[in-house]
Amino acid sequence: MRRRWRAVNLPLCFFLLVACSADVPTSHSAAAFNGRWVGFFESSLGLLGCPTRAPLLVIVAQGRIDGDAEAESFAMSVGGVVEPDGAIRDGVFRRDARAAAIMTGTFLDNGAAGRWQGAFCKGVWSLRRVAR
Repeated sequence: MRRRWRAVNLPLCFFLLVACSADVPTSHSAAAFNGRWVGFFESSLGLLGCPTRAPLLVIVAQGRIDGDAEAESFAMSVGGVVEPDGAIRDGVFRRDARAAAIMTGTFLDNGAAGRWQGAFCKGVWSLRRVAR
């Protein structure tokens, strides 16, 4: 009886182990998103004076986001952290060294996208990786 249990359950256990390990997502390191990223941000809703569409340049180095955005009549800096899974933590657009909008989103291998929200405006942003 004991041999029969092993003969039947051993292949089943092996199958379950392989199936479970296949579902484990792969993780990037913080350096996986290093490089230059270019794109834009734009308002999807807001009062008069919200930027319609403006260029965005970001450099990611060791998981840290550092960049610039230019709206119609003002410049902003961009900062935050890219987690190993690509999610943005503490993302912010700053104007005159003060937080102007919160930035959320996700970085993938060659593209990134998300949303931003300020006090009176909100919108979307999108980036693509510049060839290495």
